[in-house]
Amino acid sequence: MRPFPCIVHYVFKALALVFGISMAHNCAHDYVPASHDHQSLGCRPSGWISAGPGGVPAAWWWLVGAVVAAWLLRRTRLALASWFIIVLVLGLWRTAAWQEQSDRFVALIGQNVDLQGIIADDPTAGDNRQMSYKLKSLTLLDKTTGKTVAHLPGTITIYSYASALQRGYRLEVTGTVKHGYGNALVSMSYPRMTILDTKQSELEQWRQHFFAGMRTALPEPVSSFGLGLLVGIRALIPNNMQTELALVGLSHLVAVSGYNLTIIVRAVERSLGRFGRGITLNVNLWLISGFLIVTGASASIVRASLVSVLSLVAGFYGRRFPPLALILLTAAATGLYNPGYLTDLGWLLSYLAFFGVLILAPAIEARLGHPKLVVVRLFIESAAAQLLTLPLILYFFNELSIVAPITNLIILPMVPLAMATSFVAGIAGSLLPIWCGWLAWPAMLVLGFMTNIIDAFAALPWAGTQAHLSLIGMLAVYGIIIALIILLNTTNRRAGRPTQAPTNRRRLTEVAVS
Repeated sequence: MRPFPCIVHYVFKALALVFGISMAHNCAHDYVPASHDHQSLGCRPSGWISAGPGGVPAAWWWLVGAVVAAWLLRRTRLALASWFIIVLVLGLWRTAAWQEQSDRFVALIGQNVDLQGIIADDPTAGDNRQMSYKLKSLTLLDKTTGKTVAHLPGTITIYSYASALQRGYRLEVTGTVKHGYGNALVSMSYPRMTILDTKQSELEQWRQHFFAGMRTALPEPVSSFGLGLLVGIRALIPNNMQTELALVGLSHLVAVSGYNLTIIVRAVERSLGRFGRGITLNVNLWLISGFLIVTGASASIVRASLVSVLSLVAGFYGRRFPPLALILLTAAATGLYNPGYLTDLGWLLSYLAFFGVLILAPAIEARLGHPKLVVVRLFIESAAAQLLTLPLILYFFNELSIVAPITNLIILPMVPLAMATSFVAGIAGSLLPIWCGWLAWPAMLVLGFMTNIIDAFAALPWAGTQAHLSLIGMLAVYGIIIALIILLNTTNRRAGRPTQAPTNRRRLTEVAVS
């Protein structure tokens, strides 16, 4: 039998890992932690892969058998099935271990506890003077003696009154642990809070200084919008502007994506390309690492960073990733790192948009003969990303933006210039506050124009509407989209149309697979 191409093995293994994590998640959702009796886990992954004949976990019997089969049947089609089982069991095992750690938090629900932890993200100011943030590096304390009882993995979401808190502060909170909202496992509402330490790392101090410099150089809401474009943190955007961005279909501008990182990568390549590929690669890797630290390792940011790193390393060695392989490999890697990502709505929306940009948009462009006009290509790319995310948005949020194609067509081409001028304004406000007004006027001009456009479209009575898709309807729409992609690729291949545009017509995001 002919051996399978190497990339097929990668795709199948990544798909098996994602499937294993998803299956374990679905089984875990059937479990209701009422008694915390681990003898009655039922379909819980940690229960049905942890017992087997002779005291050996059942998963290990499957794993050993699959490894033996893969070795005996190597370089055949049947070996692919064996590897599928191997990686599937790995996904189940990783999710079971992660779920066991989560149970330690679930066991605290309903109890009044003392916790110490460090603020993991930028506190978000909500309505009614409410603030929310997450605590990490958690320590459970004895309420009587104050001694450490246990160190807890993961994070807890805290809802409190608005106060001057920043990322990196160490707090002690006392309150009742409750079920979390959305993807948060547990939460605590309006606990008694004590600030133990306000010392921050030098990087965090520089980060806060840059944020203050941006607000010195630019007025609100322009300064917050500029920060949102640069670091992709929605918490920095005022609530009314967040509502407008969602209404006109531009929320993705203030969420770090492959587009943001691609702009940075391309700027470095153009600036340092003449010094050699090695220097360019190292600078890009350091910038991506710093970007992860500055923005926080949320699900969508981890995805975007991993895609960029894989693409840069592959390009350095003269290789390329097919788009589908890149999507599945990064999904498997992020899922293995944190199985909770697969139920994170931001992660799902990020990957759906990624799929639209790298799979659907090139198929449409190839069908149209790779249009020369940049505006047309941006419109296709934006429309493809929105088409892939729309069914999920309608299912969860019941919101449909009518003006999104128009606003994206107007705003997206200005994003690179807005990021560059915002960075200059932030540096000027940090280092030269007296002269920052002169150095920040380009940013004020670009960002002011963008915010005025957003305000104008958001004020239209027909800018958005309420619509809903059921689960069956959502799955049916995605089935139609997948069928459309297969049809487009089949007709393009039969007609001999090139899948990639000429070099002088490449989209910014196409650097990920070229």
